[in-house]
Amino acid sequence: MDKNFELKYQLTNEYLRSGGVQKIPDPELLQDIIDFNPANPQTYTSKLKAFMNVIFNSHLRAPLIAQEYISEYKSFVQKSFCFDQIKIDTEEEFDAVYAELKNKTNFLFRGQREAKWRLYSNLQRNWISNKLNEQEDSYVSLLEKLVNIGKETYASNIQEVLNEHHIDTINSISVLGFLQHHGCPTPLLDWTYKFQNALFFGLDGLTPNDGSLEIGNYFSIYFIDEESMGAGGMRKIMDESLEELDKKYLMTLIALIAKDENKRLEMVEHFKERNFFDKNRIPGAGLISYITEIPNMINFPITFFSDKDAETGFIFSLNNSKNILNQNGAFTWNADPLNLSKLWEMSNTL
Repeated sequence: MDKNFELKYQLTNEYLRSGGVQKIPDPELLQDIIDFNPANPQTYTSKLKAFMNVIFNSHLRAPLIAQEYISEYKSFVQKSFCFDQIKIDTEEEFDAVYAELKNKTNFLFRGQREAKWRLYSNLQRNWISNKLNEQEDSYVSLLEKLVNIGKETYASNIQEVLNEHHIDTINSISVLGFLQHHGCPTPLLDWTYKFQNALFFGLDGLTPNDGSLEIGNYFSIYFIDEESMGAGGMRKIMDESLEELDKKYLMTLIALIAKDENKRLEMVEHFKERNFFDKNRIPGAGLISYITEIPNMINFPITFFSDKDAETGFIFSLNNSKNILNQNGAFTWNADPLNLSKLWEMSNTL
């Protein structure tokens, strides 16, 4: 027996018990399966060995992503190709992880009651299940339609919940966030900065596993260091962009004003810690609304939005729902109706 025999045996058994028997056309292979006795190596025929290797190898790659169906993880072996994962089976193991994560402040957490589920947004699920690619002009046009309907219908509701009022309040992401928490499919995924909140959502609605796959016995909590998400999210991207503009415009202005090289160097030294742009004036200036327009956002494959550090001057007006406030929430954005890889490449899971 090879070193992976027990795992191959488990995965083959799960395959057979979940409808695989009906897919085997070879009567000799079926008989080998019936006659197999793990305690008797002589019953481990070459045909059965080859069959078990095929099953095992099918788990050694991430699930396919396709327009035709919503894919799921068949096993923790397969899921390990997408995530660094910790499998918890005892109270002691849970206590250790809980102690480590309960006070984390710069991590995004997400709980899902099925470990086999992939990190599809609700809009991705609808795009695939309802074949929206055959009904809509494009994914971008569908997103623009959602935002426009949201603005027309819920602008006053969004404004009412917010504590801070300025003309950037009704931007595309704040509208999609509001719709997300009122049952409308969007390209956003809900995350939270509190491990305890993610744990609640992982347990909420949990039911006993009635299938044959081991992965069906577990729920998952995903966690990501926010610095790994789109260079720290849209807030940081915008902050760094303004810093680059600061340098560009300051150097250009100094070059025009300075009478000679000595004066230019003196001015560069004097202004090197200064900002050309006052970020305190950004709220209400239209920058947030412009950046979050769908034609602009579609150029960001994946990032996240949070108002956790509103004092930075970049406010996306996400706290327009009591659910978001209560959950200490944030959103991840995925610009593709199918692709998941850029998100799971940066994630961990329990």
